[in-house]
Amino acid sequence: MVKQSLMNYSSINVELENEGNELRHPEFEQLAKIRDTEPSARNTAGGGAALKDVYELFISLRRGATANEAQVLSNKAQLLRQKAFESRKRMWGALSYRYLRLNSDFAVQGLTKATSHGIGSPEFISLAYLYYSLRDVLTFKFITEVVWDKWQRQITNVDTNDFLLFHENEAVRYPQIKKWRESTRRKLATNVLSALRDFGLLKGAQRKHIQRPPVAPETIYHLLAILVAEGKQGRAIIEAPDWRLFLWDEADVSRAMGDLAQKRWIRYEKAGKVVILQMIRMPEVSGESSREAHGE
Repeated sequence: MVKQSLMNYSSINVELENEGNELRHPEFEQLAKIRDTEPSARNTAGGGAALKDVYELFISLRRGATANEAQVLSNKAQLLRQKAFESRKRMWGALSYRYLRLNSDFAVQGLTKATSHGIGSPEFISLAYLYYSLRDVLTFKFITEVVWDKWQRQITNVDTNDFLLFHENEAVRYPQIKKWRESTRRKLATNVLSALRDFGLLKGAQRKHIQRPPVAPETIYHLLAILVAEGKQGRAIIEAPDWRLFLWDEADVSRAMGDLAQKRWIRYEKAGKVVILQMIRMPEVSGESSREAHGE
């Protein structure tokens, strides 16, 4: 039956519900602007993923605070854990860029809702990991290229030298990296690897090894919505390198899409190279999300 239904499609495409253009949905326009494209050393702020700080930030939003009100709490040492004001200021800048200045009310609302599952839950950690990775182009490329390549070759060890060598190679494409101090590069390498351990992609304190991180269905849906917003269709979605963040190959992605179809969040059919993917659930937001995201 699946093969018969696919024979009517001459090309790989994303089916569009109702009027046939889900990209007119306002949230897709916002989601298309999330991805970071220029390298930055902002991940030298704090240590690791700062999950406790991220959690406390979104707990405050869940309780009704705006982003501006949360920043005031941070300045008064009532939100973030850093003792020194300048440290809190730097951490706020990093967290704000990663998670509040996402240009997407849906993303902010998703992170806020995820706190209801607890700080150690896959729902919260995997969603925080997704946006952490998408908001730093070097981290994203390190995971989807270097870590992925090691995983494919069944090499599980990774260390700061891998990240530093990756930086050297990326400096050809991004000359601004050459202006960073050696101490900045090393701190960045240490912090990023610690963050990936906190998110579950790596394990081990001194010697770190690669492992598959836990991923919640909501996180899968968020990434799918972003890919659709960026204009990817059908098989291009399944083949997107973004799924490597979870160390998934095409078969893993296809199974995940099948799970979303079971939830009736999408319609998904695949036969050979032909893929039909229709968004049934849209990235809706409540009225409070815009207020939370922009501090209004």
